[in-house]
Amino acid sequence: MEQFEQALINAGTVSACDDALRHFLAKRGITTFSFTYYAYNPVAVNQLKYDTCSANFKSWHDHYLAENYNNIDNTLRYTYNNQLPVYWNLQQQLRQATSDSERQMRLDSIAFGAECGLSIPIHGAHNNFAILLLVQMQGQQCGLEQPNRHYEFMVAAQLYYHYLQTHLFEQVSEQQSFKLTQREIQCLLLIARQYSVREMAQALELTERTINFHIQKLNKKLGVKNKYQALSKAMTLQLLPL
Repeated sequence: MEQFEQALINAGTVSACDDALRHFLAKRGITTFSFTYYAYNPVAVNQLKYDTCSANFKSWHDHYLAENYNNIDNTLRYTYNNQLPVYWNLQQQLRQATSDSERQMRLDSIAFGAECGLSIPIHGAHNNFAILLLVQMQGQQCGLEQPNRHYEFMVAAQLYYHYLQTHLFEQVSEQQSFKLTQREIQCLLLIARQYSVREMAQALELTERTINFHIQKLNKKLGVKNKYQALSKAMTLQLLPL
């Protein structure tokens, strides 16, 4: 685990983080996986923030997202409402399907070659949610059903998510960022923590008048009327490292 974390620390880009995760999983016999990062929750509008997967899983992963299967996937919904990894078996999922569309999704997955897997939830700040999905294909023996392996994979998922965040924020272009200054970003982060203007002034060692000046600039740049609308738009556009 220490080697994995060091690889993430040394990673200078999102793709380098992905490579570190891929190498970590491969050493543990996991060759099929996906990581999907949602803003807010899996069924929110404009929810997908980042996703990646192993090369052998790309066709199914793309199909899953294109068909909006996240809206009918009861296992995903169950995982979202939990903190610990969820082990699943496709034959059991097929039996428990509650609609024709979900049943078809399970049949599609079986036809693709998947057998069982582990869904690892990651709950971030401000209701951000990500899931690391580890898949055992038919004919493989990955031991994903073993509870003693779940802890290691859960820690790995949290580490990957933590270091990925920084690089995702760095990828926001100057145009996308609305040329927000560092001070304006600091103000938005404090607004997200529900600080009052007075508390923001104390935290940043500025006057309340200066804080209000920064908030007015924020509102103008983002084309909104108040600080709460500014925060909402900044979060929707993924402008903050939350």
